[in-house]
Amino acid sequence: MKIISFLNPKGGSGKTTVTINVSSCLAASGKRVAVVDTDPQMSLTNWNRNEKARFDVYTASSEKDVYQVRKELSEYDYVIIDGAGSLSVITSAAVMVSDLIIIPVTPSPLDFSASGSVVTVLEAQAYNRPVEARFLITRKIEQAKMLSVLKDSIAQTGIKALKTAINQRQSYVKSVLDGDSVFETSDGAAKGEIQILTREIEAFFE
Repeated sequence: MKIISFLNPKGGSGKTTVTINVSSCLAASGKRVAVVDTDPQMSLTNWNRNEKARFDVYTASSEKDVYQVRKELSEYDYVIIDGAGSLSVITSAAVMVSDLIIIPVTPSPLDFSASGSVVTVLEAQAYNRPVEARFLITRKIEQAKMLSVLKDSIAQTGIKALKTAINQRQSYVKSVLDGDSVFETSDGAAKGEIQILTREIEAFFE
């Protein structure tokens, strides 16, 4: 079982949207997937109110719940932790139990600034058990000046960015509002993007 956490204390960085779509993609390929919602607002749990998800959804309200994930969800191939929209002890717990940390950031100074707290936790954790980490650029607009600034900022952290980025697409917003993933839409470009991203993530464990 592999544990992947999407972490960035800044709300709106794309954590839940990416969690939903990558988890849906993994599940569609036959993997047993559990998603752990650690956000007090329970955005992902509320998204699944119609229980249409291809994966199982759990909630974690404390760091103790997160520490139990590896033991209690051991029957799954992948456990995906959707990080809270604030820095908390749950963030530290997620780093400690994870095999891979993905830090979603948009081309926004606020998003990148908030991600620094996750980098700090990762650096502290490195003394005990180094954890693989990657940035994921979300809401990408190709011509945006902030995109080049973001890439430069990421390079200075020493943590690489995933090759695949998530472009700004209305289908991501609409599908989440409808309680779906992009795989229930007609947006072939979004589906392909998620499939390539998921394959890149899976490659970490090969």
